[in-house]
Amino acid sequence: MTFDIVLKQVQILFIILGTGYAGGKFGILDSNGTKKLSEVLLYISSPMLVLSSFLIEYSRERLINIIWVVVFSVSTFIIAIYLSKLIYGRFSEKTAVMLRYTAIFSNCGYIGLPLMKAVYGDEGAFYGAFYVVIFQIFLWTYGYIMFGTKDTKGNTIKRVLTRPTIIAVFIGTIVFLFQIPIPLTVGKAIKAVGDMTMPLSMLIVGGVMSTAKLTAMFNDWKVYLSSSVRLLFMPVLAFLISKLAGVPSLPAKITVTALAMPVAANTTIFSEMFDKDSVFASKCVAVSSLLSIITIPLIIGWVASYV
Repeated sequence: MTFDIVLKQVQILFIILGTGYAGGKFGILDSNGTKKLSEVLLYISSPMLVLSSFLIEYSRERLINIIWVVVFSVSTFIIAIYLSKLIYGRFSEKTAVMLRYTAIFSNCGYIGLPLMKAVYGDEGAFYGAFYVVIFQIFLWTYGYIMFGTKDTKGNTIKRVLTRPTIIAVFIGTIVFLFQIPIPLTVGKAIKAVGDMTMPLSMLIVGGVMSTAKLTAMFNDWKVYLSSSVRLLFMPVLAFLISKLAGVPSLPAKITVTALAMPVAANTTIFSEMFDKDSVFASKCVAVSSLLSIITIPLIIGWVASYV
């Protein structure tokens, strides 16, 4: 049953992706259009999705599960960092940076969080928001440094704390812990805007993919290696660790689901910013996104049957 639910949700995602692809081909979603939609996603809909997930009743069990999600998420990031060095250590430095990045960072926010909400409900998005916090911390510290850019401690902290989703988690945590009453109309408005995140994210991915030749995306074996590590190896490893460590069911599912997502879109952005091979980075993002329509239902369905 879980497999069918996940499969249908992923199919919906990729139908919207196809719509974005068509929009790009017809000139409706050009580079300016996807850029503006990305800003709406980053600064408005995604933070609202995170904030809406906190509008639930406080309980001790939820607080304990938050701790599990945070601890398990940090552990998986540390493991991924070291394993990525082993897996991609023999590649050229320019390529290895991006390959390692694809192994460590998934698209857990723009695709993962809406999918968690669709499959596990509001509580799934609630716990998923804490995974996204850990993701943002590692992304804007270690991920940023990976590309050769070091910064002062003050700037690093500022860069992390000013991310819109981080701010939304801070506000949401206060609302959740102190059970601050939110007017019904305000709550519904927050939820309505947050629900835009999934369709927006897939429209953007589709629009960006429309600018590249599809045949050119599938001619590099390293792209398939990157996708295999990202979509299969990392989530399966996390699942096995969760069983050994005795991680509770929902925190385990949330973390594994986040790790089963395709390559983070920031791979292309950082590659462009720091003069790396942005074309190769785009291939990794696009191919892993396409292949995930097969792997995501398999991974989540498999995990659901054992956790």
